[in-house]
Amino acid sequence: MPDYSEFPTTPTAWQQHVWGDVTPLPVEDPPPPPARRGVDLTALVPGVVFVVLAISLMVGAAFPLDAFVDGGVLWLLLIGAGVALLLSEVRKARRRQD
Repeated sequence: MPDYSEFPTTPTAWQQHVWGDVTPLPVEDPPPPPARRGVDLTALVPGVVFVVLAISLMVGAAFPLDAFVDGGVLWLLLIGAGVALLLSEVRKARRRQD
């Protein structure tokens, strides 16, 4: 009668005598080595700019705000950051598929 147990059975004395030392096969593949992750520049650059701007404004530095009237430069930065985030997510999705 075949043994359908999920755990391997222990060999009896006569089986050990006949078979000798039998080493079991490995059940799983060894885990792959961890991959090195690169720096996410899409998140790093805006984060550094935000920190520098926040600290300089808390200190009391005065910036010429003529370029920021009606949000001209800010809109360009916002749209550029959105496009950069979108492209980085598309690249991540392509890497996951491969």
